[in-house]
Amino acid sequence: MLQNVVEYLIENPDVKEKVKEGSASLVGLTKMEQQAVIDSFEDEPSVVGPLQYW
Repeated sequence: MLQNVVEYLIENPDVKEKVKEGSASLVGLTKMEQQAVIDSFEDEPSVVGPLQYW
């Protein structure tokens, strides 16, 4: 279930932004899972640097 939600949010960046803003929710996930998904997208690196690779 969690994998499907993450894949959906990756494929639909507009929905991902709404979830980040709080105008959409992640129904079916626990509060902890919801926070983990939101946190994972907030920490999303745009470029992988050498220190992140190792």
